[in-house]
Amino acid sequence: MLLNRLLQLSDRNPQLLREVKGRVNRRNMLVTLVLSLVTQLLIVGHNWQRLNSAYGEVRVSPLMCRSCWFEISNTTMWVALTLLLFLGSYLLVRDIASEEQRGTLDFVRLSPASSQSVLLGKLLGVPILLYWAIALAIPLHVWSAVSAGLPLLAIVGVYLLSAISCVFVYSFALLHSMSWGAKAKGLYVMPLVGIVYVVLQLLGLYWSHPCRHLIEAEANQHCSTVLDDWFLGLLGFLLIGMSTLSIWFWRLCIHRFHHPPLRF
Repeated sequence: MLLNRLLQLSDRNPQLLREVKGRVNRRNMLVTLVLSLVTQLLIVGHNWQRLNSAYGEVRVSPLMCRSCWFEISNTTMWVALTLLLFLGSYLLVRDIASEEQRGTLDFVRLSPASSQSVLLGKLLGVPILLYWAIALAIPLHVWSAVSAGLPLLAIVGVYLLSAISCVFVYSFALLHSMSWGAKAKGLYVMPLVGIVYVVLQLLGLYWSHPCRHLIEAEANQHCSTVLDDWFLGLLGFLLIGMSTLSIWFWRLCIHRFHHPPLRF
């Protein structure tokens, strides 16, 4: 079955298969699994330890548990988003710069595969182990968010904003790599990644404050119902803006793929 799936993947996107075969093996998958599970255990253990130390011998109430689950959900989300934005963009830049330096990307350009297929293969394949680590943490995040009383729509909204932010940052990282070739450095894309991260942090702080307040007040009202209209409008503006810029970056990447930078 695995062989058949690999053959199907090879037919649909040979570049993605190339990236996956170069990174996915039993050892790498096992190491990633262990690191992801250990990180999740540390997050859960740290937050439950804080709960026990804060209330001591007092009997833990459902309200305290909800508050703890919210902190676990929040911490898991930010750890995952930090890794996706910073480490993911760095891996993309380093991989393409390395291929440009070795000259292997020139052979890829001569292949019959389309530029969209090659770039998509890079986008999905280079951080494949990172995606695997984050996917392992999704059950914990969803479970803790639901246990904290967060509405499903809010959880989906968080994933949508995170996905669009990653596509935006990765598209810029690809554009930087295609423009600078072997001279591309992951450090050069970090200012934009940092700006996106700070904006998301500010949005997260504004959103999480009423959630904590409602949990502490034992209110039945959902967090999304207490958000101001201007905040929801800002979220919509950011989603549309980053989506539009991502499309623009992607088209520029396709152009730079066919017109690589000169090497000196």
